[in-house]
Amino acid sequence: MNIPLPAGLGDYAWLETLAQREEIDQTIPLYIEADDGIEVVAVSLLCEDDLRMIYRAPNGWQLLTEYELSEDPIIHVDDLLDAVVAFVGTDARVVQKLAQELGEKLEEHWKMGFVPYSQSGKGDKFEELRQDCDCSGIDDPSIGRVPGMSEIEESAEFRCHNCMRLYGIEYQGRRIDLDEVFGAEWLFTDSTPDDIVEIGAEDSFLVYSDGRPIDKTERVIAAMTSYGGDTSSSFARYIPENHQGLLYIRDDDAAGYVTWEELDGIQVLRQLFVRDHYRRQGIAEELIQTWCQEYCEDGVYYIDEPNDKSRPLFSKLGHIDGDGEYEAIELYPIRGVGNSLDASQTLPQ
Repeated sequence: MNIPLPAGLGDYAWLETLAQREEIDQTIPLYIEADDGIEVVAVSLLCEDDLRMIYRAPNGWQLLTEYELSEDPIIHVDDLLDAVVAFVGTDARVVQKLAQELGEKLEEHWKMGFVPYSQSGKGDKFEELRQDCDCSGIDDPSIGRVPGMSEIEESAEFRCHNCMRLYGIEYQGRRIDLDEVFGAEWLFTDSTPDDIVEIGAEDSFLVYSDGRPIDKTERVIAAMTSYGGDTSSSFARYIPENHQGLLYIRDDDAAGYVTWEELDGIQVLRQLFVRDHYRRQGIAEELIQTWCQEYCEDGVYYIDEPNDKSRPLFSKLGHIDGDGEYEAIELYPIRGVGNSLDASQTLPQ
């Protein structure tokens, strides 16, 4: 495909030119926000049945891959910089690997990661720091207020400035210890969840959230998203406005959760997480099975960005390449991502 390539980095006008070309169905840019606009360092191009990834290297623009798709992707566009293209089935696994290769190429030259194209490895970094950190609780002098890992307006967390360990959240102007946040007593005090889903066990049940209005259920899920995000770079931000959720309560304690949203009439499983000391007790399986029974009416659902740790679970349930009652289709989105330079960084020439 013969497309116009700039001599250096691309800009917004160049993206507009690409988007208007007849042979290009969608552009997905990776860019750096500069004082006078944006500097495009890579673009994924959706062209009929092909996906092509190009990036700017020191010696000019390079083609990373040209991959022939086997299924139609799902396209969602807010604007030119925020396009999302979700690939399904066998394409999902291939595109996931290609996106990571693109991230590695950009990190090699630009010395910055474009998450999720390049994995941050923050879980390993945090774990190394925590082995040598003396922080002990939410009242420790090293604990400070930082923004929360969710789209909840003005949400905040309390973390150690040295190792970033999560100790609590802010709620109505107060610091709430994480152990209290994960307790059912705090969840139900002056708060009414959207619904309770019984699972036939005396010590366990599920709390449903439709995401609005923001109440304690949504704050517990947001805190658990941050808790899980500390150990896995695959965790996305929790967006209550878009996501529904089920919070698993066992022995009066929040043990895990699942979040999802609907895409073209099909439910998309966004996140599945079980806290460490509740694992290997069948909670993940019970969450998925109950969620399928209650919310997957057609027996088919998407799994957003599955990984090597989660796939065995869905295979065990017979949902991937099996004969289970439900079919799980892998889904992997690539999206436009912009990085901002801080005061210590400059663009490579």
